[in-house]
Amino acid sequence: MNADERSERLEQLFRQTFRRVMAYCLRRASEAAAHDAVAEVYAVAWRKRRQLPADDEEAVLWLLGIARRVLANQARSQRRWARLLMRVAERAEPDPPPAADPYGAEDAGDAGDAGDAGDAADGLAAALAQASDADRELLRLAYWDDLSRGDIATVLGISVGAVDTRLHRARQRLRQRLASANPHQDPAKEKDHAER
Repeated sequence: MNADERSERLEQLFRQTFRRVMAYCLRRASEAAAHDAVAEVYAVAWRKRRQLPADDEEAVLWLLGIARRVLANQARSQRRWARLLMRVAERAEPDPPPAADPYGAEDAGDAGDAGDAGDAADGLAAALAQASDADRELLRLAYWDDLSRGDIATVLGISVGAVDTRLHRARQRLRQRLASANPHQDPAKEKDHAER
């Protein structure tokens, strides 16, 4: 099969399988995530069109296999994003006293913890969205990419001292946004710690 025939076959396969692949993704992800996944499935299929099976049913299974991997990649990405948000939130807020429970619950396994964590992640996402591009990039390099101060300095083309200063200020601004988003928080928790 030459390149034109493979391309035509993939276009035909797209028309025949789109609903099935979309239904597969919708059963496993939100509507928006499913649409993103389906787009990625056919983009991957296009790049790998030389591997397209000749049999129609095998081709559908091949596409569903691609969909499974795309959805797994999306899920991993979402978990990384959630961990990033929690790491930034932990660093943006002062540590609670050792004897106190940060959520005010007696049992660490309390069912309310998951909701509190989700609310914190939502608040942090909103605060990051309001941050300047420079602050967001610096925070991403530090917490998402987990780069050292020296590595961040190299990526940004600045000194390590400038990284320290900018990161400190970016955290302060993020802390202020988080505090203004949650006015019920204890003002004593808002003071800046020298070790940060």
